[in-house]
Amino acid sequence: MSSAGQFHPSDNPMSGQGGLSAFFSRRWNGEVALGKLFWWDMVVVGSIINVATTIVALLILAAKMSALLAVAVYLIPLPYNLFLYGSVLRTADMAGIPNAGAIKISATLWIILASLL
Repeated sequence: MSSAGQFHPSDNPMSGQGGLSAFFSRRWNGEVALGKLFWWDMVVVGSIINVATTIVALLILAAKMSALLAVAVYLIPLPYNLFLYGSVLRTADMAGIPNAGAIKISATLWIILASLL
């Protein structure tokens, strides 16, 4: 597992070294520090993606475009959210740290909120 301050080229999913597959693989296999995975990937980036797609979905509805299109846009981040949630749970189990349970509960609350917003 990498340390909290250590940068790995696949931390940038658009980098040429490993690209998206390495980005997802490192997170799923617990190779990204739990704090970075939870706070940066899930809370910050995941929340920004959710807010952005919610705003776009609302704009679609305000423009009187298809409600089905708005629902599709709203649901676009769901697979990524579920991936992040599973990655956090797996990494917390592997990390064996005292606050792993609290992080798992926080991740569960986040996925519930992310699914509702």
